[in-house]
Amino acid sequence: MYASRAKITKLEGQVAELTWKVKDGQTTKERIEAELKAQVSSKDKDLAAKDVEIAELKRRLQEQTDKSEPLEIDLEAERVKAATVEEAK
Repeated sequence: MYASRAKITKLEGQVAELTWKVKDGQTTKERIEAELKAQVSSKDKDLAAKDVEIAELKRRLQEQTDKSEPLEIDLEAERVKAATVEEAK
């Protein structure tokens, strides 16, 4: 009887230890999942900010292109005018 009781006590101790290990593993898993979610969220925010920055740069580039086209036309007109003056001489 004593041997059986000792065996039961030993097994109960092992069950308690394994239960603690499972709970500790679950806690660690949940903590790591939370950290990963936070990292993903941070990366998503970074990407969204980069998308906004890219859109702004594209808009500014388009503005510069729009401004430079009339200047190119004016420059070409001046070249033609200068060539005409040269030919007239």
